[in-house]
Amino acid sequence: MLTHPDHPATRRAPRPGARLATMATLAIVALLSTAVIARAQVGGTTDILTGTVTGTGGAPVNGATVTATSVETGISRSKTTNERGQYTLLFPDGGGQYRVTARYLGMAPQQVNVARIADEDRLVANFQMTAVATQLEAVVVEAARRPATTQDDRPTPGSTGRTLSGEQLSRLPIDPSDPNAIALLSPGVISVTGGDTAAAGFSVAGQSPDQNRVTLDGLGFEAGTVPQEAVRSTRVVTNTYDVARGQFTGGIVQTTTRGGTNDIAGSVNYNLRDPRLQWSDDSGEGFGQGFTQHQLSGGIGGPIARDRLFFFGSGQLRRRVNPLQTLTAADPLTLQRLGTAPDSARRFLDVLQGYGLPATVAAIPDDQLTDNYT
Repeated sequence: MLTHPDHPATRRAPRPGARLATMATLAIVALLSTAVIARAQVGGTTDILTGTVTGTGGAPVNGATVTATSVETGISRSKTTNERGQYTLLFPDGGGQYRVTARYLGMAPQQVNVARIADEDRLVANFQMTAVATQLEAVVVEAARRPATTQDDRPTPGSTGRTLSGEQLSRLPIDPSDPNAIALLSPGVISVTGGDTAAAGFSVAGQSPDQNRVTLDGLGFEAGTVPQEAVRSTRVVTNTYDVARGQFTGGIVQTTTRGGTNDIAGSVNYNLRDPRLQWSDDSGEGFGQGFTQHQLSGGIGGPIARDRLFFFGSGQLRRRVNPLQTLTAADPLTLQRLGTAPDSARRFLDVLQGYGLPATVAAIPDDQLTDNYT
């Protein structure tokens, strides 16, 4: 008897082996897609070190050992060069400053220091080795301070406004966790005063504050604070014509956090803002009373497994005491800022007293207390 291939009598149930093979193929495709996506999501905290090692006459050196050590974390990584004398090293959280050493049998070892200066995609360190070992003296390069900003000194497309380390931010009279305050330290950034319905911000190239972008370790970070001890560095980019960035036309503030190193290290900071050390001019707005602020922060990190696994933790406690903003505590200068005549304020308080209405209530404290934990 002859049957058609589509006849029910000729159909067979799929074999279990074929079903398992199909599921395994789908799993492999999913893993490859995940690897491609993860590779595309390498954030701004990853440093790529690359270069070439050549010998006498510019010939590439195959098999030379290149070792890079992070100045900040103390982590070292090594790679041997290929037949073209090329090497590539990845540091997911290196800190931007490295000591790179090239060694090859029969040639003098060489070492260079590389550092991220602006917004480079990769750090390049090339070596030309010689067959005779020669002791070289240290070369010190000092750059003179540039004169006042001129027409040619304005930021160029893709330039970086300012890069500040965590140590520099801790010595400045600003809040290291406030991206608006840090951005204002760069040329070309203008402060935008907040109102009743809008928060304070900054403007770059005349753009609205909502066109700016703030990132933390490469991810969007629009709200919240970071402990002072956890801030490694903050980079402000005032011109963002780089095609690698998108969906905004203003400036970008990139903050990276600290991580553990091969050495156990920690620090503690205490900051005090006293109203007797604060000053405001006559052009200020609103109440001009000073405030008292106490801030205590600390952090510690170290190795769990050297060169492989680390830990780091930090915390911050801030307490701010503001005087209650009332007419009874306002001085003549404050009343002038508010557009109120001092005699009008006294007359209003006298009217309240005439009706037997108290100007102060014992249940309402004279100070406003605000605590912040991070």
